[in-house]
Amino acid sequence: MSVEKTRNYRATFVLDTRGVETPLEELAENYRGLIAGLTGGEVTLLENQENRALARPARTGLDSAWILAFDFVGSPSAPAQLQEKVRLDRKVNRVMVEQGVTAGASA
Repeated sequence: MSVEKTRNYRATFVLDTRGVETPLEELAENYRGLIAGLTGGEVTLLENQENRALARPARTGLDSAWILAFDFVGSPSAPAQLQEKVRLDRKVNRVMVEQGVTAGASA
């Protein structure tokens, strides 16, 4: 019998909110629910890193974006599942998932 281990991750979302009327807090809660539902784990920290200028602007003319970082515990397949789920979400410009982040630690 194989027991799947859980790991600590940090998912950083770069959001393109141009033309979106949904409040940022509601978007953050939606992504928190998405992460918890996909990974079967729990989100331990949500860090709103405010609206920042991008060092590498997108080709779509996005010069600044809202950055949200979620620390969560999930299965080894969680990063791939998350990337696939948000791949077609127009509000997500980029998403990066890092492994080994201790839950609750800030970078």
